[in-house]
Amino acid sequence: MAPQTHKAVATTALGVFDEIDVETDIPKAGEVLLKVEYASMIAFDTYQTDLGYVVEQYPNILGFNASGIVAAVGPNVDSLKVGDRITAFTYLSNKQRGMQRYCVQPISVCAKIPDSLSLAAAATIPDNFVTAYRAIFFDVGLPIPKSYTGDDTPALVDSPILIWGGGATSAQYQIQVLRAAGYRRIFTTASASHHEYLKSLGASDVFDYRSPTLATEIIEAAGGKRIERVVDCISAEKTITAIAEFIDPNGILAILLPYKRGDNVRAAGDTSAMSWELWPEAPIPATVAVKGVRAFKYQDFEYLKENLLPKILPEMLEKNVIQPNRVKLLDQGTFQERVAVGLELLRKNGVHGEKIIVKVEH
Repeated sequence: MAPQTHKAVATTALGVFDEIDVETDIPKAGEVLLKVEYASMIAFDTYQTDLGYVVEQYPNILGFNASGIVAAVGPNVDSLKVGDRITAFTYLSNKQRGMQRYCVQPISVCAKIPDSLSLAAAATIPDNFVTAYRAIFFDVGLPIPKSYTGDDTPALVDSPILIWGGGATSAQYQIQVLRAAGYRRIFTTASASHHEYLKSLGASDVFDYRSPTLATEIIEAAGGKRIERVVDCISAEKTITAIAEFIDPNGILAILLPYKRGDNVRAAGDTSAMSWELWPEAPIPATVAVKGVRAFKYQDFEYLKENLLPKILPEMLEKNVIQPNRVKLLDQGTFQERVAVGLELLRKNGVHGEKIIVKVEH
């Protein structure tokens, strides 16, 4: 039986975070109680801690992904049972965040995982997988696959799609989802140290984003044509400027929100540098269809709410067609100290191609 209260790590004021005691909720109809073993940390945790970004009240619990064991189930839950190993996208409300020992989640944000997958690795998946699937099939608008074996031949199989920022963990899922859907001309950008790994995930062409002839190289690889479909996983001013040099004027550009002015993924230190709208002077041609990808709004699409995490992700994991991100595990020191290390790594952009995972002690 779960305790009446448990520990959580939360921001308690602007720039301040602490370990606090919170009540353990009881799952209602369609919900489960997750005993958290691991929780991930993402850039958004620093936005909330350091900038108070979209924080409605304090204390504000951190952690947008978690993995662990189902400790209890509410009424009308048939797809999960006590003892199941799951990963969850813990974004819906402050009380449901993952950086705590127990949290209640609706089954729509939970995915059962195979025994072969470690709980630490499973905690890297939900937000990035949701972002990838939504961006590709709902923002860029490629057709939803009939299967995820990689054997299908979609209509646009010969049309390249470029994922900017292959070193970003979200981009790595987009590459894998595209490969599983049967796409073969998957372009991405990254520093040279990531090239072989990204090719192993399914990228056909990897370009060094620092190259002074980057746009020319991309257009040449595309047969002399500009790229019609681009996803920007960095969403900073510099990346959008670079994309403008090779995107087709009638193409589609999906950008992971929020936009960041300047070149820093942490938006330089104040919320005015972040926006849900592309700034008017951005160099993207007006004829390009710009789509803002909001992972936290994916359940606005009924198909995604009902299928993406409860059904599609477990199927893809069971078939081993996608791999989790590489793990940067923080398991030393106290619960609060681990989170402190994670926040500092994110502030300094100290992880590349890995996801920060915090071990949650019980």
